Amino acid sequence: MSRTCKDPRRNGRFAVTNKLTPSRYKEIVADVIRLFNTARHSLATAYWKTGQYVVEIEQDGEPRAAYGAGRIHKFSAELTENLGSGFSVASLRRMRQFYLENRKRAPARELPWAHHIELLTVQDVQKRKALERRALREGLTRNDLRALVRHESVRAQVAEKLSFRHARGDLMSPSSQEKNPTELLKVPKLGLLNTCRIKDPNETPWPDKNILLLDHGFKGYRALTSAEARGLKAGDIVAWTGTKLVKDGRTAQDLFTYRAYLESVVDGDTLWVMLDTGMRGASRQKLRLRGIDCPEIDTGEGKKAKQFVEKVLKGVPSLTVLSSKNATYDRYEADVFYPVPQKASRSNPPSSVADIDGQEILPVRSFGASTGGTGATGHECYLNNLLLEKGYAVKVRN
Repeated sequence: MSRTCKDPRRNGRFAVTNKLTPSRYKEIVADVIRLFNTARHSLATAYWKTGQYVVEIEQDGEPRAAYGAGRIHKFSAELTENLGSGFSVASLRRMRQFYLENRKRAPARELPWAHHIELLTVQDVQKRKALERRALREGLTRNDLRALVRHESVRAQVAEKLSFRHARGDLMSPSSQEKNPTELLKVPKLGLLNTCRIKDPNETPWPDKNILLLDHGFKGYRALTSAEARGLKAGDIVAWTGTKLVKDGRTAQDLFTYRAYLESVVDGDTLWVMLDTGMRGASRQKLRLRGIDCPEIDTGEGKKAKQFVEKVLKGVPSLTVLSSKNATYDRYEADVFYPVPQKASRSNPPSSVADIDGQEILPVRSFGASTGGTGATGHECYLNNLLLEKGYAVKVRN
C-alpha cells in the first residue's frame, strides 16, 4: 500500500512512499536516540575541554586562581555573546570543577553532562567513580542519579558527625558539649489531642449530603448521626471528650496532633505507628520524620541510626505526633515527641537538657492536661532534633 503527503517544496506533494512498517519505525526511534545520545556525550566532552581552558585562562594552568581571577567574567561575556545562554560565570566554574575533578582521568563520556553535574557534588573520589560506574551499568536517569547522590551525601555527613562525636567523646563530657542551633529544627508548637474538624459532605464524594462528616485527618472520616452532630456545622473545630463532641474554643492550630503507638522502626527517620485519631478512630500510618534525613538502611550509618531510634523508643508507652502533608512526595511527615522518665528529667525545667544513662537528651517539652487532658505530667523529648544532635541525621535544606 502506498500513500502521498503534501509538501510545499514539491508542488504540494511528496513522492509516493511505502507504508511505514513496525520494524522501520523501531529503526527510526533507535536512530534518533543514537543521534541525541551522541550529542549529549559530545557535550560532556566539550564542557570538560572548556573547563580546561578556564583553568588556563583564569589560573595560568594552576589549580587555584591567582591574579587572573577576573578573566572568567570576560570569558563568560564573550561566550554568551557568541553562543547564547549556558555560559554564565557559575556555569563556567562548574566546568572548571568538572575538569579539575577529572584532570588525571577523563570522565565517563558515555554519561550526559547533566549526570556529571549531579556527580560533582560528591566529594569522595572513590564514591563518585563508583556512582559513575553504576549510572553507566544500570542506565540511570538524572533523577535516579540525583537520589543516589543525595543518599551518599547524607551518609557521608552522618559518618563525619559520628566520627567527630566519637573522637571528642573521650575529651568532653555530655554536659559540656555545645550544640549549634542552626543545625537543629525549630521545636514546633503542638496542638491538642482529640481535636477534629467538621467536614461538609458537599466537598467530598460522599452520597448522603444531609449529614456531617468528622475529619479525623489522614484522609479518614466518620459519618455523624443527627445526635452526634447536634449544634455543629461544617467548618467547626471540635473536641472529643470521650463521650461527645463539643466546641470549646479550639482553633485550626490545635489540629493534627495525635497520640500514637509504635509498631516498628523502618529506619532512622521512618516509623510505622497506630494513631488514635479521636472519637474511637484508629489509623495505621507510615510516618517520615519531618525536616531530617537519615542514611539509607543498606549502609552502616543507616543501620546505626535505626538501632539508635529502636533503643530510644524501647518500652515507650506512647508518642505524641504532629503531622503535616508533604505535597512534593505525597506523604505524611511527622514531628515526634516521646516521654522522658521522671527520674531523668525531674531536675530539669522545660526546654532544658536531660541526661539518661549517660546519653544527652535534647529539647524537652512539658506536657499534661494542656496537651489533651491526659492527666500526665513530665517531659517529652523531640525525636527529630535528637537524631540531629546525636549525629545520626542531617537537616533537610529547603
